[in-house]
Amino acid sequence: MTLKDRILRACKADSIPEGESGLWSVNKFVAETDIQGLRGDKEELLPAGNYTYLRRLTTGTMHRNPPGEIVMEDTDVELLKHMNFMLKVYGRVLVTGLGLGCVVRGLLMNPAVESVVCIERSANVLKLVRDYMPKERLTVIHADALEWTKSNSEHFDCAYHDLWTDREAGEPHLQVWHGKLLKYCRNIAKLQGAWAFPHQLKRAYGRHIELA
Repeated sequence: MTLKDRILRACKADSIPEGESGLWSVNKFVAETDIQGLRGDKEELLPAGNYTYLRRLTTGTMHRNPPGEIVMEDTDVELLKHMNFMLKVYGRVLVTGLGLGCVVRGLLMNPAVESVVCIERSANVLKLVRDYMPKERLTVIHADALEWTKSNSEHFDCAYHDLWTDREAGEPHLQVWHGKLLKYCRNIAKLQGAWAFPHQLKRAYGRHIELA
């Protein structure tokens, strides 16, 4: 089995049970057969298997079944979006945003990673996920990632950013926060990455920050 395959398997959130806390929930879905369908404006295949979803209830998603906006999922399509960083990473790693813990578990499977520090601001997400995460080489801190990184002086080899923003509450677009985190961490991390960071922004930031 290749390192990529081992990381992908470790990313799966099978160990995270279903549950609800505040506006957050963890739900399971079993696809008995392959499912082909539209997701947004793209055609995607969901292979038969077991899947876990982290959702956050918003006004605009209350009508869905199950209700809530999907914040994280452990489908291969989603997990592979993080794979480039998880393969390049090394040393001490900072992760902003816990979600289902998929990226953190994937990073810990990479033998080049010494330890991971993960920052998560939602007490409800921590309640649903933290107790089911690995205990060794991992430190989870309950804090706001923007505030923590802005004032932190601790150094890391790598940093990865994967937050969720509540647009209904007036929070900015996700990539605005990711851009701030990349700037805040440029003096404390050698290599950085951010979920779905636009290529044009990568080119701009890449002049000053080493991006995966």
